[in-house]
Amino acid sequence: MSKWTEVRDGLVAAMDVKEITEAAKNQLTRNLIKEGMPVLEEVTKKFIEEIQKQADNENGWNKIRDKFVLPLLINGVVWIADFVLIRSTETTIKDN
Repeated sequence: MSKWTEVRDGLVAAMDVKEITEAAKNQLTRNLIKEGMPVLEEVTKKFIEEIQKQADNENGWNKIRDKFVLPLLINGVVWIADFVLIRSTETTIKDN
């Protein structure tokens, strides 16, 4: 067996968690909402600003893609992720 296979199998065995507590999932969700989402939103904001600047030098479909399509898709995905995380936290709190 190669070293890579041994390392891979060791990592898989170490990550073989049988049960994750509800508290751990809730804490992870809260951390993602409070710390992860603001960072993701800032990164996507800068990315969108940059591709929209580049759209001024594009023509045809590439201009439409960079000016409208990609920003809408990116913002939509970030919004959906944030919405789902917040809703799942609210549901968990109500259930407890």
